[in-house]
Amino acid sequence: MPDELNLSLPDRDRARRPSPRAVPTLLAILVILGTANLVVTLLRSPRGQGAGSPAALGPEAEKDLALKLGKQGLRSAAAQAWRRYLDSADLSDAERARIWYRIGQVHQEAGDYEPALDAFYRSESCAVVDELADEIGRRSQECLEALGKFAALRYHLAERVQIGADATAPGDAVVAEIGKQKITKARLDEMLEEQIDQQLTRFAAFMPPEERRKQKEAMLQRFASAEQRKRMLEQFIAGELLYRKAREAKLADDEAVRALLHETEKQVLAQQALARELADQIKITAVDLENHYNATKAKYVQPARARIRHILVKDDAAAAAARARLTKGEAFADVAKALSTDEATKAKGGEVSGWVDKGGYIPGIGTSDDATAAIFTTEAGKVAEKNVKTDKGLHIIQVAERQPERQKSFDEVRPEVFRDLRGRKEAEVQQRLLDELKDRYNVVIHTSVLDKKPEGGDGEPPAKKDDKGKAAK
Repeated sequence: MPDELNLSLPDRDRARRPSPRAVPTLLAILVILGTANLVVTLLRSPRGQGAGSPAALGPEAEKDLALKLGKQGLRSAAAQAWRRYLDSADLSDAERARIWYRIGQVHQEAGDYEPALDAFYRSESCAVVDELADEIGRRSQECLEALGKFAALRYHLAERVQIGADATAPGDAVVAEIGKQKITKARLDEMLEEQIDQQLTRFAAFMPPEERRKQKEAMLQRFASAEQRKRMLEQFIAGELLYRKAREAKLADDEAVRALLHETEKQVLAQQALARELADQIKITAVDLENHYNATKAKYVQPARARIRHILVKDDAAAAAARARLTKGEAFADVAKALSTDEATKAKGGEVSGWVDKGGYIPGIGTSDDATAAIFTTEAGKVAEKNVKTDKGLHIIQVAERQPERQKSFDEVRPEVFRDLRGRKEAEVQQRLLDELKDRYNVVIHTSVLDKKPEGGDGEPPAKKDDKGKAAK
């Protein structure tokens, strides 16, 4: 028989204490309630914003914010505000095109050329706005130039002057096919530019960015001919064919080849690790260059120099005959053409090409203290009083022009200053990095073992400390 209902009040102390069975249930309920509150809170917060983020603004407020940030020169923040405005506002295609153009303009002014190009191209994808077309073309060109994308720039300009929207893009013309693979004219130019970039990367540490840009333009000009481009295409095809043959022959499975690939991979990765470390830690500004120049001015001095002519003869009699003709008033160049035995300068009237630096090598004469003294004690336009004797014969020297020693200006030696400062900083960073890595990986070099003489020698040298000061083991 079922128990009768118990309508009596429970004991007060027992009522305050939940039963052991009820504890897990209460905890579960609290967890569920807490999770529900968290979800509600997240749903109420602006999308994509975390704790402490500013509350979402309406479209017009975002627009006003973007304008205000732009006026204050906060370009990155302004670009983000314009993007939020695009996401929140109900705009026509033409209006969206104008906003994307504005975003590109902000990025370009900030020197962020890749996102600037992205924004300009998005603008054109939204709609073609007549009053923006020329501006987008000009700004896109400037961004490509700043990025050093000269091949892309050329096709960009070609496409801008095309007639008809359905016309084939100039770079789409196929110049070669390897089976199903097609190589377009644009891709060939990209490969050429990539190869030049790789070559210039080796010298990136020794020339400032503007110098690298000039070098790249010059190299692109040298490879602009149809013959050079054809040679480049043939080299690429040859490399591709040999690579395919190697894959078919499964050369990558050969033990010796695998070892070579592994060693090459280690070298490339090590070089890249160092290059990235240098790029992260070395930032050379215009102020740094000027400071380094001022601190090391003595290094950038142009020594005294001169331009000269000379007559080379075999002996004293020939020298006397040459000087006799000069004394009679005959032009030095005419006497040199008639009597000099130096075939390299004879046809030019004895003229030595270029400047001769004081104390330096003298073309046609060599390194000679007597020649240096004769040149730099003789007035411009005069002939040195004494003949200079070398293993080549006797030299009669005329000084055509002389310049005194002078301090080179900063603008003259800017690339050289960059190379010197960059080289010094690279050495410091590399040494600091290697010391740090030696500590991290617990490197100990046992110099005492390396210095030990081979068996049968006169004995062992005294023990030495390792290169980090640790006692050799």
